[in-house]
Amino acid sequence: MIAKLTNKVTEDNLYKRTTKRIGLFDSGVGGLSVLRHLVAVTQGEGLEFVYLGDAARCPYGSRAKVEIATFVDEIVSWLTSFQLDSIVMACNTSAAVAKDAAVQAAARVPGLKVYDLIEPTAEWLVANPPKAIGVMSTINTANSQAFSKALISRGYQGSVQELGCPKLVPLIESGRLGEADCESALTLALTEYLKILAGVDALVLGCTHFPFVANRIDKLVSGELKELFPLGLKLIDPAHALAYQLLGHDAPPLIPLTTNSATYSAQDYRTEAFRFFTTGNVSDFALAASLCLGAEIAPVQKLEIAVLEAAPQKSFKLTNVSIDVATSGSFA
Repeated sequence: MIAKLTNKVTEDNLYKRTTKRIGLFDSGVGGLSVLRHLVAVTQGEGLEFVYLGDAARCPYGSRAKVEIATFVDEIVSWLTSFQLDSIVMACNTSAAVAKDAAVQAAARVPGLKVYDLIEPTAEWLVANPPKAIGVMSTINTANSQAFSKALISRGYQGSVQELGCPKLVPLIESGRLGEADCESALTLALTEYLKILAGVDALVLGCTHFPFVANRIDKLVSGELKELFPLGLKLIDPAHALAYQLLGHDAPPLIPLTTNSATYSAQDYRTEAFRFFTTGNVSDFALAASLCLGAEIAPVQKLEIAVLEAAPQKSFKLTNVSIDVATSGSFA
């Protein structure tokens, strides 16, 4: 499927896009599911990526809106030091409650674009409408009804059920995926949430952490929970619709929008095209990231919270020719 997808991108001359360096951020390792999809779709051709996982303040899912907005302002302001072409809010919680903060922070750098996963996913779903949509997300994203609002504003007339699933992110961030006790806890949590969403025929993985457990969802839905989904269940990974939007593809892709680990070709995340930062423990982040991606990543760099807190003030002084390479870790 990736080969076909790549050919389509090439045929449409989408590699002529202006985006060359992309910054992504999330509360932890979840946004890496977005990174891997961008790499799979583009084959990484001509692109460089800067990724920040704010693990010291993870999870964002139950934090106050004003607190998340502050974090987003700090992170986007810090990312501006990398001379990026675009920033991806690879955290649906932040996009749902604080996208304005990201846009305002990015506006300090002319031409810097901000993307989220909610809007392009809604556009794809309206163009390819299921009968009933379920959304698994964090509590904050579910409470914001961000996906429902985006769908309804575009004319979707089916049912939408958004469900906060707070037990999943800590398990995925734990660095214990694959261990018996973690897998048991995941199965129990997923079973609980899927029973609530019984009857939907499309399930949006509305937190970027969740594509990393899509195979567990597939197994449950095709096995012991099959009777709960008589129409079948298509898993929707928002990273796919985002990838096309980021590439400049105007029309939604007319191919199945599903998450399947088999569609991701082997990728070396240890090259100079990738820079990884975390505010949390470097070793813990690297372990969780490698388990989720199924591959080792480049050495992770520690980013102190104090540096982030100072970023909004410093970003006002940034220009396209004056970059503090020592502190930003810029590729330039």
